[in-house]
Amino acid sequence: MSVWPVLLTGALLGVGLTTLVAALAPAPPNLHAALARLDPPVAVARSDGPAVRRVGARLTGELERRLLPRVVETLGLRRFTADLRMLDETPEQLAARKAGYAVLGVAFPVILALAAALLGVQPPVVIPAAAALALGALLFVVPDLDLRRRAAIARADLRRATCVYLELVALERAADAGTTEALDRAASIATTREFTRIRDALLRAELTGQPSWQGLSDLAEATGVPELGDLADIMALAGHDGAAVYATLRARAASLRIQLLTAATAKANAASEHMVVPTTLLGVAFMALLAYPAFVRILFG
Repeated sequence: MSVWPVLLTGALLGVGLTTLVAALAPAPPNLHAALARLDPPVAVARSDGPAVRRVGARLTGELERRLLPRVVETLGLRRFTADLRMLDETPEQLAARKAGYAVLGVAFPVILALAAALLGVQPPVVIPAAAALALGALLFVVPDLDLRRRAAIARADLRRATCVYLELVALERAADAGTTEALDRAASIATTREFTRIRDALLRAELTGQPSWQGLSDLAEATGVPELGDLADIMALAGHDGAAVYATLRARAASLRIQLLTAATAKANAASEHMVVPTTLLGVAFMALLAYPAFVRILFG
């Protein structure tokens, strides 16, 4: 039995699935489209584009709305909600990445086997099939690991920003600023992504008619950074009872600073310990290189 039909079918299937997933993957926001929604004349001017492009965009959006939510529910990707919120992503985006990686893993061995067959080498069908399944399964979990890694980094950055924010709020309180005013002024000083999230949380609370510290509490719950919740509790105490919280804020900032320093020290020590083995192996290899001529003379005269 010839292996050519099997390889060709697998290659075409892999290319087709890869193209489909690439079309389903959500694209970054289009600035022109956003401006067009705000400016009706621009929207009318852009509506005269190619009909094929409009139909393709409509088909892609329909597939995203119908297919990706089912994939999310089937795979149970709602369990990554906290990490996805930390990165401002959705479960549908994670589902698209997992499907794309899996299809890429399945298609790559098939393409290699097809290329080998074109060169005259025909491996057994079991080898590319097993490799495709193994690589597809391996790449299927890569987005999960990458999501956890990026969420941990973003959470650490937000924790460091919270430490700075605590100090700034304390300084604003020392300058006789009110509770809401201190939170807003301190959040408007920096322009980093973390401070932008804090400003958005405060603005969201203001627009919904809630106290500013409630926005910080919601952000702490959504991102898994309890230090923001501690700040919200302290400012709630000041807002309700009018308590002097300057010393409390400074003490909480100092405690958080010590925690961050301890974590950084532990990470540096772990990295130093991990370098012991490569350094030792390098020394052993260097000594073996120096001693090799002497051993050869002794053994072989």
